[in-house]
Amino acid sequence: MSELTLDLEPPMAEEKPRTLSVKLPIDVIEMARIVSACRNESMTDMLGDLLRPTLAKMQQEEFAKRTVQPKGKGR
Repeated sequence: MSELTLDLEPPMAEEKPRTLSVKLPIDVIEMARIVSACRNESMTDMLGDLLRPTLAKMQQEEFAKRTVQPKGKGR
């Protein structure tokens, strides 16, 4: 595994983005380096843009599973 730094939230104008190191399989890092270089985009931004919507949906699904729904009359 290799270590990668990702933004925690989108940066404001001229603010340094908040980041955190995470470990990902080396093949993922290598592919991300190639794609981000071809697109002339930072790997952090590219992976953040890819993961953010997927993880947001997964988070909502997990919260929904754990939220107790009140039972209505006649159900």
